[in-house]
Order: sequence, then structure tokens, then C-alpha cells
Amino acid sequence: MTETTVPPHLRYDEIRRAACADLEAFDKLTPDRAAELQLGRLRESVAHALTASPHYRRNWAAHSGTRFDTLDDIRKLPFTTKGDLRDAYPFGLVAADRREIIRYGESTGTTGRPTSAVITYEDWIRGNVAVERSVSHVFGPGDLVFIAIPYELAFASYDLDRALEQAGAGVVAVGTLSRVCPFERMVEMMWTVKPTGLVCTPSRALRLYDLLKDSGRDPLEVGLRTFMYVGETCSPAKLSKIADLWGVRLSNAYGSTETNSLGLTCAEGSLHLTEDRHLFEVIDPETTEPVADGHPGELVLTSLVSRAMPLLRYRTGDFVTVRSAPCACGSPRRTLDHHGRVSEQLVVDGRRINKLALEDIVLSTPGSGLYWAAGVTGAGLEIRVEADGGDPARLCSDVAERVAAAIGITPVVEPIDRTLVRRAMDRMLKPGSLTLEDLAAVAS
Repeated sequence: MTETTVPPHLRYDEIRRAACADLEAFDKLTPDRAAELQLGRLRESVAHALTASPHYRRNWAAHSGTRFDTLDDIRKLPFTTKGDLRDAYPFGLVAADRREIIRYGESTGTTGRPTSAVITYEDWIRGNVAVERSVSHVFGPGDLVFIAIPYELAFASYDLDRALEQAGAGVVAVGTLSRVCPFERMVEMMWTVKPTGLVCTPSRALRLYDLLKDSGRDPLEVGLRTFMYVGETCSPAKLSKIADLWGVRLSNAYGSTETNSLGLTCAEGSLHLTEDRHLFEVIDPETTEPVADGHPGELVLTSLVSRAMPLLRYRTGDFVTVRSAPCACGSPRRTLDHHGRVSEQLVVDGRRINKLALEDIVLSTPGSGLYWAAGVTGAGLEIRVEADGGDPARLCSDVAERVAAAIGITPVVEPIDRTLVRRAMDRMLKPGSLTLEDLAAVAS
């Protein structure tokens, strides 16, 4: 058997070495040289997609002759939307032979019909090496890490699982919303096993803390040192509460079902875009025009090296700020701040309110507890907030005043029923998206 016919899964060491070398080489490039490399990969990726992907071959044939002289020429192409992914489900976007597919996954379907994702072995290892390098900044030998995110149909949990293992850490695959390991069992395990690391959504970290306290235990005695938050955006105020309550340092990672990792933390704690594997744009979600560096907008991505499922100008629906200012780590990759989903913005009297910014106002109000929810009703903007002891009525008044001063809208603010919060959160895959409707659904 010649080298060219050896199946990829039997060439792990070779593929891993090449992926590591590629990562190291990219991070040594100047921004201009990085852009040159991206341009070459862009041309190849577009040609591959328009030739091998049924969706793009059928619907984008008119763009087969598009020239790409600069990265800005990507704007000559139309957008790929979530609707396109749903219409192409399950294999309409697959651009590789079925024999090359090593993993198949699907979205949760919490916001509509599910979308699918596939990946080849080489692309899987390439991404996993990048995640490994990122998590090794905060985890290593001697760490025991609970991964409390879904394993079913997911890439991220297995990606982090393997990366932590390669970094020398021990892994406890507890998952989430599992009949095998419900939250009560997870709490008991945390108390007895004493993990040093936790990977889950920020809201889940608060809920686990809450459960430990309710059982009469001091969560600090667990000995948790590092919390990596994934799968949910989070305001500085909520992160501060988590860090203070658990006594942990924070790290994070960002990705999507369709692409896996998109943003990974460096040694300096900055979240860097995976620009060796993707081309990123930031657009105004309403006009679709590009926004200036450092200004918020919707993240759009084009895959540069994905063989199995290339995506061209895919509108992620994520509201972000991307900055090109140099990071102290020396990487040419731009940094990212994630502000939540564009669709989760609240619209009051025609004005858009970023829910994450609202969360920061609410949870940074002195006397606020762990939980909150908001929504728009006939009465306008309504907020529910938990009081951390003290005077709930005074807290509600203070929150209303702070929100009015910050955004010019005076909300209706009332105390939140923690019993309802727990009941709603414990059945949600993404409890950070808790709404007034979710509370109403469990009220009876």
C-alpha cells in the first residue's frame, strides 16, 4: 500500500504534525502575509464548493468565474443563510465522498428545523489541534475537568474532550440534561470527585453552584480552579458573579454546529478568530454593508480549508465586535467579542436593545442575585430579577432607574420566582436564553 492510499485515520501522527506546523507558521506571519495565505486558500475553497457541493453547484453556477484579487472580493458572492442549510439538510452541502466523512452532527433544533454538519478526518484533527493548543493555556496534567455540555449529535464536546486529553488533563464526560447523569448526580460527583475544571454554559455554572448551596455544602470546597464557558454568551456582570462565587479563573471558546471552533483563547486570555481556517466579515445585519473595525455587527464566515462542507459567506446570526489591534501574544489573528444572537435583541418601540448589554445593567445592580429574564409585552420592556437578600422592591426600583438612564426606556421590573427559574432552566439546553415565556411555561 502506497502512502497516498493509506486511509487518513491511519496517518494520525503525520496529519497532527502537519497541523501543528501549519498553526505555528500562521502565527508567525505578519497580517499582510496572513492575508496573502488566506487569499490563496479562498480561491481554492470557492472553486471546491462550486464544483463539489450540490447546493453551490446548483444554485451558484453564475459565480463560477468570479475573480478574487483581494479578500474584499468575497463581497462579489451572495450570502449563505441558515435557511439554505435547512433546505440542504442533510447532505446537500456535502462536498466530499461519503467514505471521507468521519463525523456527522446536527444542531439542537431549538430555534427551528435542525441543520447538519459533516467533517473529514483531516479537518477534524486540524481543528482539534487548534483547540488543544488553546485549552493547554489553562488545563494540563493534574487537572480533572467536567465537560457538562451535550455529547449527543455534537462536535464541540468531543473536540474539547480530545483536546483536554491531549493536553494531559483528565476528563469526566458528564454531559447535560442526561438521564444517566442528571444535575443532582452531577452535583454529588462534583462534591466527591473534586474536579479542578468545569466546561459548561455560564448559566449552568450558576445553577450548579446554587444546587450545591441548597444541599448545605460550600461550593468552594469542591476546589474548582478554572471555568471554561461555551455555548452561551455572557455579560461581564454575570462572569464576575461566577468568578467570585466559585473562586475561579475564566476561559472561553466560541464555535458553531456547522463549523466547530471559530474563536479560541490565547495565553493572554484574548479570544482569537480561527483565521487560518476561515475568512471573517462583520456586516450591519440590516443593510448587510461591512462595518468598520471595532464596531459591532453580524459575523459572516467563509471556510478556507473545509473539504467536507465548505460554506461561502455564511451569516452566522451572531452579533460580535472584531478588532484588528495587535494582541500581546503576537498572533496576527483578530480578536472577537461576542454579544449574543442578532435574533435575541429586544425591540421596544422600534428600538433594538442588545440583551447582553441589558443583562450587564441588571446583574451589576447592587443587590441583584444570580438570575434574571426579560421580554417585550403589551406593557413594553419587562424585566424579572432575583434579589440577593435585602429589599426586592428597592432592587427592582434601582434596576428600572439604571436601565432608563442607560437606554432611555423605563422598564417594568418585578422580582423573579427562583422556583420557576430552576424549573425552566433544568429543562433548557441553553438556559442563558431564559425568557418570560419560558417562566410562564412552567408556572402552572
